[in-house]
Amino acid sequence: EVPRDEKDGVLILRGRLLRPSHEVFPRWLAALNARGYTPTLRPGDTGNPDDVVVRILPGVMRRGKSRAWINAVLFVLTLLSTLFAGALYSDAVTTLRSGWDMLSPSFLLAGLPFAAALLGILAAHEFGHYFAARYHKVSVTLPYFIPMPLTFGTLGAFIQLKEPVPDRRKLFDIGVAGPLAGLVLAVPLLIYGLATSPVAVPPTTQGVLLEGNSILYYFAKLLIFGKVLPNPITGEDVFMNQVTYAAWIGLLVTALNLLPVGQLDGGHTVFAMFGERAKIINRVTVGVLAFFAIASIGPVQRLLPQLSSVAYGGWFLWLFLILFLIGVQHPPALDDVTRLDRRRWWIGVLVIIIFILIFVPVPMREM
Repeated sequence: EVPRDEKDGVLILRGRLLRPSHEVFPRWLAALNARGYTPTLRPGDTGNPDDVVVRILPGVMRRGKSRAWINAVLFVLTLLSTLFAGALYSDAVTTLRSGWDMLSPSFLLAGLPFAAALLGILAAHEFGHYFAARYHKVSVTLPYFIPMPLTFGTLGAFIQLKEPVPDRRKLFDIGVAGPLAGLVLAVPLLIYGLATSPVAVPPTTQGVLLEGNSILYYFAKLLIFGKVLPNPITGEDVFMNQVTYAAWIGLLVTALNLLPVGQLDGGHTVFAMFGERAKIINRVTVGVLAFFAIASIGPVQRLLPQLSSVAYGGWFLWLFLILFLIGVQHPPALDDVTRLDRRRWWIGVLVIIIFILIFVPVPMREM
């Protein structure tokens, strides 16, 4: 007989599983959902790893209706805004005779290499999540692209899960599929872009913004050009063309998504791998970002000028988003007992290494 309890309409069962949770829980979930209930599976509090607690909650999350026209409209607006941002980064700017020329098709088409490369990376990323979710029969929306005419032309894209993720393995697969799919496109585009970008000494450094180096970006330039760029002696640096710029942004966005906090892709990954122990990684990540942000404050820089190399005030915005919108810690999956198999574990290790390679402590700084 299984010990049972009931509290606030929630049926609580305690016992031991006779079969692995990843085999039995999907059947429980389907059967109970059909009857209007949602189960959760958690480790027991006895200290025995075989003990579990099942809670059966009344109600099932309703799957909202998809409105594909919203996705389509946002994509078209994002396409236009990235074309505009790319055109501003092209030689077409020098041919403008008035501000109205910026709305002409010929001007916008000048930004096509940038828009195609960046949207390609973002689309690969989001559809990686989408198809992984569909493979695991988790209801999900199509990607929502976010237009922004200035700076990069977009704030990125996201998909929305329309129901809870059943277990850690599915959470892991959905979380890592996006970054890995985006990198399959971003890295070759970066290599191609660098190989077709000129290297020269800037005519002036006044008001010029310098893109930050990740480990990957640093060694990609070293591999292609055979020298450290920017060169601290000659002042030489690579002048990113549209494809290079788009690939660099795509890698930056991927790194931001892989921050191991909350429900970002990196948060999914470390929670699926470490469970409750991921809280330590979450807090350390927030602490490191806070260190980079605080190092940018004027009095701190005057007191400790050696911190200027890692100072970036933009992390204050990300700290605000993490602390007040995204959240620091990751909520558990419905089945929080299933652990990753060996293959997924090593893929998780690879994803963490990738994050370290593409993370940019100081994305932009003025020369």
